[in-house]
Amino acid sequence: MKANKPDENMYGLKDNNMNEIKTNIMDKNMNKSQTDKSDGEKEEKKKEKGKNDIRLIGFDLDGTLLTTNKEVTPHTKEVLETCIQQGKEVLPATGRVWTGIPTVLREMEGMHYVIASNGASVVDISTGEPVYTNGIAWERALEVFDVLEQYDTFYDAYALGNGWCEKRFYDNVGNYSISPHIEKLVLVSRTRIDDLRAWVREHKAPIEKINMFFKEEENRQKAFRELGEIPDLKVTCSLSNNLEINNYTCNKGDALMGLAKFLKIDPEQTMACGDGNNDLEMVQMAGVGVAMENGVESVKAAADYVTGTNDEEGVAKAIEKFCLK
Repeated sequence: MKANKPDENMYGLKDNNMNEIKTNIMDKNMNKSQTDKSDGEKEEKKKEKGKNDIRLIGFDLDGTLLTTNKEVTPHTKEVLETCIQQGKEVLPATGRVWTGIPTVLREMEGMHYVIASNGASVVDISTGEPVYTNGIAWERALEVFDVLEQYDTFYDAYALGNGWCEKRFYDNVGNYSISPHIEKLVLVSRTRIDDLRAWVREHKAPIEKINMFFKEEENRQKAFRELGEIPDLKVTCSLSNNLEINNYTCNKGDALMGLAKFLKIDPEQTMACGDGNNDLEMVQMAGVGVAMENGVESVKAAADYVTGTNDEEGVAKAIEKFCLK
């Protein structure tokens, strides 16, 4: 694949919003004008959205589609299947690695794609192979690992469609204040290895995402600031105790818009649902941006519509409102 210009992604699209995101958790002085819309504009936009034929729907998983117990409810599954029957493309757009996507979604008939690792990979479900990647250079990843060694943190890396975790972290995952549901996900979606640095040097593969869990908020804040000084990286979060590092031009919105272009779907015919800091660009760029009621304030401010919580089947409600015939 040919190299892209510095301000273009692998689809050849200009990156519309490459500013580092800092949520209210990280930066109380965030310039809200970059993400907010006036009430009048949002009301006008909401009226127009109802008239659109939504053809592509991307949704985050944790805190969005999945309940607190990490389940897809029967009704939500039925709504997704109805969308597919009506000829719409529906797909997870998640920070998870490809192997961490729930089986019920990967095996859903008519679901063709997954946006994984915060947009670093778009995977064709039928083959398990990526149709698009936007990773961190392996050399830069080694620099990040050096920084992380200064902190009391769990960290691992996503590459080649899998999660790779050193045994010192994998065997002690319970020591990092990770919720039981996420802890289980980590154990089933990571491959236990001896030395992450050695693995990276051997394979020289782009790193989709580096994921961290912190026991102490003070350490997380300090690491956020230090990691933010490393060129070409974007630092975000999706949970109250984690940080996630991607390539600076990587986000779910870019991946969703690139997939829409590939499928010849107008951006105005897309919808995105999310709750966290790593969903912000996707919610901003989609024709209909939907925030969960349990979402962070920056995402709710950027959205066209705020739906119910993840435990109230908020995604299903939004799809029924805007998408189903």
